Amino acid sequence: MLHIAVVDDNPSDIEIIKTYLTQYFKKRVGTSPIDYTISTFQEGSSFLSHFSCGLYDLLFLDIYMPRLTGIEVAQKVRLLDEGVKILFLTTSKEHALESYSVFASAYILKPIAENHTLFTSVLNRLLPDEMISGRKLKVHLPGQDDIEIPFARILSLDCNNTRNVVVHLEDKDIPTLNTYQELSDILSSDERFLECYHRLTINMDYITSMEEDLFHLKGNTTAPISRRKKKEVKHGYMQYLLNK
Repeated sequence: MLHIAVVDDNPSDIEIIKTYLTQYFKKRVGTSPIDYTISTFQEGSSFLSHFSCGLYDLLFLDIYMPRLTGIEVAQKVRLLDEGVKILFLTTSKEHALESYSVFASAYILKPIAENHTLFTSVLNRLLPDEMISGRKLKVHLPGQDDIEIPFARILSLDCNNTRNVVVHLEDKDIPTLNTYQELSDILSSDERFLECYHRLTINMDYITSMEEDLFHLKGNTTAPISRRKKKEVKHGYMQYLLNK
């Protein structure tokens, strides 16, 4: 889930930002709904009392607020969280250079209606598909803490001749302590994933071409198609393409 905070002392501006975000996510939605929340605050101090590291992915800050300015709020945020993406929405260019000191991701002038193209392009840059895909697969790693892998990053899933499953990404393979059945059952609830062979599930978004007996996937890898389930597998893939 994507967690967003909006801090602005003007309630009408908060509603405008929420409206534009809602419109943006409706346009970005693909085959799976985008899961997100928007928390709103009218004072920097109330936001900071609620804030903790890792709580938010995106933070929209007005600069001109009573008591604490948006810049001051951002400075306090950066002491706790270096990863949250900060976007300033304000009526003046006066603090544009100052925003770099807190590693702001964007500085957008109000009203948003006059800068909606920039607003959209900034969100496209900050929110790649894998970040907003909405769903993650929790896996158990040997000798390490559990991790969550975005569905959109998963290339395939197999057992590699062992009882435990290996999750394949484009850039790495992740051996887990999970069973194949455990993880494949979770992925099967998402229409992107298809079991094309015995104990082999692939993400159809990574298919580049299909031959008689195999799929070609991104990263110069291939996945065999089960002879027994060939008709079912190919129909599933063609149906997925039609529904995209």
